[in-house]
Amino acid sequence: MDQNQKEQQNGKAEPRQPSMPDTIANERPTRNPLAAYMVKPKVRFETQEREEKVVLLLRRHFVTNLGWLLTTIFLLVIPLFWGYVPFFHLFPDRFQIVLIILWYLVAVAFFLEHFLSWYFNVQLITDERIVDVDFYSLLYKEVSDTKIENVQDVTFVMGGALRALLNYGTVYIQTAGERREFDFEDVPHPNRVAKIINELLLEEEKEKIEGRVR
Repeated sequence: MDQNQKEQQNGKAEPRQPSMPDTIANERPTRNPLAAYMVKPKVRFETQEREEKVVLLLRRHFVTNLGWLLTTIFLLVIPLFWGYVPFFHLFPDRFQIVLIILWYLVAVAFFLEHFLSWYFNVQLITDERIVDVDFYSLLYKEVSDTKIENVQDVTFVMGGALRALLNYGTVYIQTAGERREFDFEDVPHPNRVAKIINELLLEEEKEKIEGRVR
């Protein structure tokens, strides 16, 4: 009788050893903090357990930011042409300066609002859970999670030429948990994300069979 069988007969389970999915097992951790697809990121979150390992951190693909980035550039450039507006030069210099400052403050606020929304709206995949962080403001965010073992189905969609070219799409995760569906919208490498989740699910089932617990 081997040691594992003895431990199981004695009511003891082998401690769980965190492992990485085969798809990314040999990949180096992503160090770019602005990446939309981060492998083995060196990050922690509020409810993370001591031995829990973050496998992936996901954000919307950077190309989805082009709309508000171009709008920001447009807002920054507009004051350069105010001198060509009829009667603008008739306003007092002090008024013109105040107006320009206020305009740039609005432009910066517009940029920060959209950047923070993109940066902090993340999905985390750990070796134990799927965590979805919906960031609304610096004062309010909503965090939902589910155990990997609750995952029932994982699919992904890459619709359109741009998504196919840049390899991003939406991953749909059906669960048996309190929240029935998690949608990872416009994330890079959706096929790899789905594959990694399925590998984690298989590992979770294997741990149950072998009697390994956290």
